[in-house]
Amino acid sequence: MEILNLDDIIFLPFPCVVTIGMFDGVHKGHKFMLQDLRQRAQNFGAKSVVVTFSNHPREVLDSKQEQNPIELIQSKQERYNKIAEQGVDYIFEVFFTKEFAKISPKEFLNILQKKTILKALVLGYDNSFGNPNNTEFKEIISEGKYLSTQIIQDKNTMYEQEIEISSSAIRKAIKNGNIVLANKMLEEEFSIYSNITKGYQIGRSLGFPTANIQIPTKKIVPKNGVYATRVLYKNRLYNSVTNIGTRPTFERKDRSIETFIFDFNEEIYNENIRLFFVDYLREERKFEDKSLLIGQMKIDIENAKKVLA
Repeated sequence: MEILNLDDIIFLPFPCVVTIGMFDGVHKGHKFMLQDLRQRAQNFGAKSVVVTFSNHPREVLDSKQEQNPIELIQSKQERYNKIAEQGVDYIFEVFFTKEFAKISPKEFLNILQKKTILKALVLGYDNSFGNPNNTEFKEIISEGKYLSTQIIQDKNTMYEQEIEISSSAIRKAIKNGNIVLANKMLEEEFSIYSNITKGYQIGRSLGFPTANIQIPTKKIVPKNGVYATRVLYKNRLYNSVTNIGTRPTFERKDRSIETFIFDFNEEIYNENIRLFFVDYLREERKFEDKSLLIGQMKIDIENAKKVLA
């Protein structure tokens, strides 16, 4: 797959079938649509293209972004890698701005038609493009064509446990600790890729040395609690148990992600790992003394091993 900046493209002299969207999570519904995009491109003898944004539109359009910042399921690189796994030929990357938001649907199609031989634009059932206040979109959809370009809108909706699959639904599930539901919608385990930093070494003092994982910027983090997890380090997968929270037993206030990796004794400060979330075990709570916490940690480890077996 090749990634091109839409502004930098002069003209690509080959036919393309295009879709547009943020595709955060590249979930089950996205994958179905991208497979449909590939098939339609093959039918046209064309290349499959995803037009997507390097930044989330909400970061630009939401006036309350500072108070309620967007939390993404994937980093940009993770998202692009997942799109590539679906066999897409090209990503046309756009940096979303207020000026771009004002472009009408026809203006956007005109841009694409000038930059490539645009055979078709394929949209999801709830997908739109261009200024949402413009009636052009409904006209284009109803006609199913704009100049020489076919406009195809997929009417399929996908559900998991009677919940409509969407990036928003997955974010909600993750924030609620419903990791099993989120993973089913994603068709893979939700993960965080980040750096190991030196923490307060509380776990080590209790006999359970933990890896303190730096919380990535703009990445969604599950609600506070204890989770059955897996750690990928240097291409090897280890079972683990993870606590997210503020360590109330020790009256800390800063939020952290701490992972106890089973059967592991390497020093990995400043190393990168990927942490996969498998299931939520329990809420975080304060214990009256360390011995009670240690006893609960032993129970958490056994429960995590049962889940991960």
